[in-house]
Amino acid sequence: MNRTIKIVFLALTILLVVAAFAPTIAQDEEPETYAMVVFLRGSEFFNWAYAGMIDAAERIGAHIEVQLLGPAEWDASLEAREIEQLTVRGVDGIVATAGDAETMNSAIDDAIAAGIPVILFDSDAPGSDRLAFVGTNNYNAGCRAGEAIAEWHGDAARVGISTFPGPDHLGRRVEGFEDCLMAAAPGAEIVQIVNDEGRVDGAEVAITAMLQANPTINVIFAAHGTPGPGAAAAIRNLGLVGEIDIMAFDFGLPVLELIESGEIRATVGQNPYLMGYMSMMLAYAARNETEVTAGTGFGPYPPLIDTGVQILGPDDIAPFMNPPTFE
Repeated sequence: MNRTIKIVFLALTILLVVAAFAPTIAQDEEPETYAMVVFLRGSEFFNWAYAGMIDAAERIGAHIEVQLLGPAEWDASLEAREIEQLTVRGVDGIVATAGDAETMNSAIDDAIAAGIPVILFDSDAPGSDRLAFVGTNNYNAGCRAGEAIAEWHGDAARVGISTFPGPDHLGRRVEGFEDCLMAAAPGAEIVQIVNDEGRVDGAEVAITAMLQANPTINVIFAAHGTPGPGAAAAIRNLGLVGEIDIMAFDFGLPVLELIESGEIRATVGQNPYLMGYMSMMLAYAARNETEVTAGTGFGPYPPLIDTGVQILGPDDIAPFMNPPTFE
């Protein structure tokens, strides 16, 4: 018994010593500030990404501070302005998603030139000097959607696509969708592609007009998170529920609720949490050089991480029904 008491006492003593020194160790670390810049601040998708960034920062240490910045509307020029201001402030790293493939290039390049690592996620700006891209292989994501629709309708598929010109990732999704649909179902047809302007109401108006002009369409591919609910509204208002399938994108609550109700058949689920988590880890690695360098003036980092997708139907959506929220 005495030996047991001594062992317990020794263990408690060690724990107390570690606890006493832990704050000192944390205080010895220099504070580092990292910012996430998005083009639709407040969206569920980017809230999931920011939750991943927060968890990664906590894993690194208490000396890491993170911020979420960006416009509430889809405007890459406002994102560029945020990056310019962050560069002036001299933050330690920037994690961003490009609302447009070119608009942000200059701001990104200036940040890199100032020694600030910039990691892009979700939507790339491949013409910039950004260090790495973390996100979905968007060609493959579109391909998965095309293959699923080929399984649903085969050669009888008559498809309308709703997208938004400009962002690099959307163009790649549509390209992958078209290639893989036609490879799997050569008799299928892309009837029309409409511009939803990145808005639910824009999607509803554009898809309504498309369906009225093309009564043979039997499936809609929504190439990003916004047009799925707009497509459902258009189909509902035209009295076509049950006659036209919708393949949506992402798992915002409006999409998930419409999957539950049966108005959307499935959605392409990305992994925004992992995008935010890994982007923070890469930004930190690039900011803190090791003896093994990347040869770019930054610490080591991989240039590309594919976070994958899955097709989500009614049986797959429960884990995503309670998204994180941030001010």
